[in-house]
Amino acid sequence: MEAKSVCANKPSTLVIDAGNTRIKWTLFQGREILDKWAQDTLDVPRCGAPSQIVFASVRSAAEDESLMAEIRATLPNTPLTVVHSERQACGVQNSYAEPHRLGVDRWLGAIAAYKEYGGPVVIIDAGTAIKADFVDQSGVHLGGYIVPGLDLMVSSLIDKTAKIRYQESEQSLGSDGIPHSTADAVQQGCLEMALGFVQRLHERHCDARWIATGGSSQKLMAALAIDCELDVHLVAKGAKYVLEEALEGWEVE
Repeated sequence: MEAKSVCANKPSTLVIDAGNTRIKWTLFQGREILDKWAQDTLDVPRCGAPSQIVFASVRSAAEDESLMAEIRATLPNTPLTVVHSERQACGVQNSYAEPHRLGVDRWLGAIAAYKEYGGPVVIIDAGTAIKADFVDQSGVHLGGYIVPGLDLMVSSLIDKTAKIRYQESEQSLGSDGIPHSTADAVQQGCLEMALGFVQRLHERHCDARWIATGGSSQKLMAALAIDCELDVHLVAKGAKYVLEEALEGWEVE
């Protein structure tokens, strides 16, 4: 997205979403998103000197500590808040028996979807994994599903077989017929599996509002012609809501 300039006299918030494959950085000023990018390391010229940093991760503790050490060394005076899945936050209740075991990306997506769109709502986050989460009209996160994402399905087939091999250039573009090459058989087959998963859920929950986020979500929703809101900033917005609630609590104390 095109970056907007930061106003020096207004506080800004940098949200770091460390996913399985990529680290996404979102720069807010108030509720406005000024910039968003994906890279493995901190980009100080791009983020400037934010007033607050919010960190959410589904990575290992060692990877988290390495990234946070870099941030603290580079921006030592900027408060850094690490967000985790909780029993309740921002009007949303976690139904997991062990709340911390719900992936923080799913938790933050549920919070943002409910805050921005109300309930009942279904969130489809299609990235490394395809995740579907459900929040009812009163803000209870009912649970959800996790299945392999498109790239993960493809790589699993290649990794676990000896002769499923092809070059990316062998793939056809936009073929609606039955695949007649290994490349198309794998690519279109995995897409059909993902589409079937989403379509089956939609048949059961078509009365809810549907929100799509993640790199492959638009492709899936367009193929199924499902009426949904596309919100690529959902996890970052959820982290911002959690930070705002925490700051309000500190002010009261």
